[in-house]
Amino acid sequence: MTAPDSQRTPIHKTIDAVWRIESPRLIAGLMRIVRDVGIAEDLAQDALVAALEQWPKSGVPDNPGAWLMAAAKHRAMDHFRRNTRLERKHAELGRELSAKEMAVPDLNSALDDNVGDDLLRLLFISCHPVVSTEAQVALTLRLLGG
Repeated sequence: MTAPDSQRTPIHKTIDAVWRIESPRLIAGLMRIVRDVGIAEDLAQDALVAALEQWPKSGVPDNPGAWLMAAAKHRAMDHFRRNTRLERKHAELGRELSAKEMAVPDLNSALDDNVGDDLLRLLFISCHPVVSTEAQVALTLRLLGG
């Protein structure tokens, strides 16, 4: 919702006119840089917000289109830096997770290892989690208790 024309200052009317003229060119130029329409539109909107914050204080620059493009490019560089850091963090987390997985003992292969005691092996078989608790007790008593 926008304010009625009577409540808008001349600077806001100027910014609105500049935006209507420059936004398609701005988005197209950003699209060439970032290769994503959604990101290009977001960057252009961020530049507009910066203009709405700064121009009422400092005045409209001599070349407002170039000012908007420069502001959007700075935000694009920030976006790329942030994504690069994020990718590095993901890779680092992946390496840490892989190292932790390697440190965890492989229980499946441990179960296949030679237990060394036939009675202990029989106890493990009778207490397998697939078997219900009642059946585990009955099997253990029958096999090991005689």
